[in-house]
Amino acid sequence: MRLSSATFLFATCAALALTGCDDDDPIVTPDAGTSTDAGTGMDAGSDAGTDAGTSTAAVTASLPSEGETDVYPLEMYLDASGQTPVIAFRKVLALTFSEPMDPTAARVTLHDRTDTTVPSRALTGTWSGDARTLTVTVPRTEESTRPLEVSTHYALSLEALRDAAGLALPDTALDFTTGERDPELEHACTHTLVNTPEAVTAGRTPFDFPPDTHNGHARYDVTLRSGEAGFGGYTGFISDPDNAEHVTLYLDQEVPTKVTNDTAGTDVASVLAPARFICAGITHTVTFTSEPGDQIHLLQFGPVASEHIQFVLERE
Repeated sequence: MRLSSATFLFATCAALALTGCDDDDPIVTPDAGTSTDAGTGMDAGSDAGTDAGTSTAAVTASLPSEGETDVYPLEMYLDASGQTPVIAFRKVLALTFSEPMDPTAARVTLHDRTDTTVPSRALTGTWSGDARTLTVTVPRTEESTRPLEVSTHYALSLEALRDAAGLALPDTALDFTTGERDPELEHACTHTLVNTPEAVTAGRTPFDFPPDTHNGHARYDVTLRSGEAGFGGYTGFISDPDNAEHVTLYLDQEVPTKVTNDTAGTDVASVLAPARFICAGITHTVTFTSEPGDQIHLLQFGPVASEHIQFVLERE
């Protein structure tokens, strides 16, 4: 069943200056524009040229990959093209070819293979300087705030592309299937896009007055300390007085993280994992459960190559 346009819309609960959040899911203001390339039917395009045979060019890499499933159906980004920046949705696809292509032929066609009654969409991509990588941005449609539907099989037809000699590609399409959306991850993305980071400097040791980083919905920019193996350091977290909580750190890079209950003198099990790509500010998550009782926890980061890390903290 297709989801209504309002199902996953939520607004940012943080203004451009860091503010708090209430308990309601925010509503994202979608971008107002739609692609001028959107259309129906297969597009052989006026740039198709005269066929003189079939090209030997082939797709050597793509994003998403051929046949990939559980592809996230959108990307969140801050659109600053208008008077007021808004959080907008798009989906960026990329294809790399085995040889240079004709940069004047950049039309592709997106087909919904799950619901064949949906009109196909003609889109114009952008070629890289060496004419080997085509980047295609799928915008929202006129009927929806979403660029792609959830749980849908898509095929991106490449038949209008030509190689540098003007030869057509063989009957080629990129097939992929979208997955479901993750409201919690999208909520964290809103904070990476609009919250002003709260700057803190990590403690060099657990006894070096580590700064507190326990506010829910906050975006932290942590300056780590230099060491022999790279950069690292400690910040603090205080558990809820009455309730156990599931805590998630949405990180902007892969950061080895150890969690310790300093009050009890015990290590806390935590999991570092890659995040599905939704926005540029989140690549990995660290999750753990905190026990109630105003207990002091230490978050030990590193070693990493970067002096700065950022994360959004959510606790529930």
